[in-house]
Amino acid sequence: MLKVKIASALVILFAAVISPLVAWGAGSVATVITLTGTVDAFAEWDSATQTITAANWTGHITAVNQSRTVTGAYHLYTNVTVTITPTGSTNSGILTNGTQTLVTEYQITGGVDTPDVGYKVAGTGGSQFFEAAVNHYHLTHVSGTGVYDVNLLARMSSPAASAPDSGDYTCGVTLTATW
Repeated sequence: MLKVKIASALVILFAAVISPLVAWGAGSVATVITLTGTVDAFAEWDSATQTITAANWTGHITAVNQSRTVTGAYHLYTNVTVTITPTGSTNSGILTNGTQTLVTEYQITGGVDTPDVGYKVAGTGGSQFFEAAVNHYHLTHVSGTGVYDVNLLARMSSPAASAPDSGDYTCGVTLTATW
């Protein structure tokens, strides 16, 4: 009788503990796998180097006291609110040919929160275009919008009472987006 009780206990133990762990017969079993991927906050320009050529301007300077304009349209890919700060790079952002310079002015328009309404002279003093303390542009990210147009408008002008030397006048501007 003791053997029967032990055998019965083993069967009950097997049925209660081990059999749920073993699939009996045909069927299926599923599991749900949860995946997590991370996108960090970032901003990047559509190209690390941009170019405005002489052919992009509204024309060449052909007289004294004459201005020409150009618009460079750039895309900023960002998923975070940024501040865009312009700085003068080559020739401090002033169109230069040897010792000759043209009056050079800029403005930023497009997707920035407060676009410029007029040109600002190139330079780092007062309210000039490259004065980082007062001249920077906020661009507020809107969820679901990952690309923003940022336009750099430039104007070159010849002196009012003097003919500038002929040739190509060059300079560089850097737009830095920080968050």
